[in-house]
Amino acid sequence: MSYFNKLPDIYVAEGISSSENFKYRLVKNIFRRTFAREDLDKYTTFFETYSIRDGDTPSSIALAVTGDVFLDWVVLTVNNITDVYEQWPKDNATLQRYVEERYDSIDGLHHWETNEVLYNDIVFIKEGIEVNETFRAVLPDGTTLGKDASIYPVTNYEYEEYNNELKRQILLPNSQIVDLIVEEFEDLVEYQPNRELDAQNNKKTELSVSQLFLDKKGIIYGSTARGTTSEAVTSFDFGSTVATSSATAGVVSSTTTTSSGTSTASSGTNTGGGATTPTPSPTPSPTPSPTPSPTPSPTPSPTPSPTPSPTPSPTPSPSPGYYGGGY
Repeated sequence: MSYFNKLPDIYVAEGISSSENFKYRLVKNIFRRTFAREDLDKYTTFFETYSIRDGDTPSSIALAVTGDVFLDWVVLTVNNITDVYEQWPKDNATLQRYVEERYDSIDGLHHWETNEVLYNDIVFIKEGIEVNETFRAVLPDGTTLGKDASIYPVTNYEYEEYNNELKRQILLPNSQIVDLIVEEFEDLVEYQPNRELDAQNNKKTELSVSQLFLDKKGIIYGSTARGTTSEAVTSFDFGSTVATSSATAGVVSSTTTTSSGTSTASSGTNTGGGATTPTPSPTPSPTPSPTPSPTPSPTPSPTPSPTPSPTPSPTPSPSPGYYGGGY
């Protein structure tokens, strides 16, 4: 059976750009995949090393090893090959064209590598270490070798050819382990029991209607709301400043205003804490002032101030000359 037939199915939602109901399409879940263990090369009894030759393909190797061309994915999975165009070795003609297309010159310098340096017949510097052009080998006795004895250039074609040869070395499972690999693969990619699976073991994640509104307009509206909140805070600060100023003016405990003929007084009730609650001025009587007696009065007695109301008025008096705002 082919690789994709073993992958589980999943419903993918459609139709979220309009007001219609969601539509779901059943597809293969290609994001379910496995990796080979890094220590497979230790199990020499189950795997053998193989060098890919020009003309070999994953399916032709699978046919030779397992007898089934559709088990080519086993060969690729064991070697962690996910891109056969880049990770599978190229033949000489294809490699030549690849290098010519990638580099300006196939014989151009790619990098420098070290030569093998011996000291007392012991390898002091290994060959093939990538270094810069200024590197020079210095022996333990202080001797410095020259450029040609220390490093050598690697061309673009030599670099790509070397990497291409490394890709030829792969591991092939024998017939005893192939069936176990297929069985374990099916167990790993299978869905674990959950409420999103239907009777056919297909996964379906129900989408919310709110996803119809997850667009750029919703983001713009959210920014506008934040701007409105900022203005409300500014207004509150201004209101606090006015209240502070009024409290300062309300320190006066009482104020008396006297007019000729009739004396009126406005007193404030001290509520504590230095603030005074003003009492509104009594409304003057519309009746004109009585005619004075022809007999002169020795000393006119001032009209006593009206008794202040024990209940403070919520609104300060608008009459001029009085202090208000002592809340």
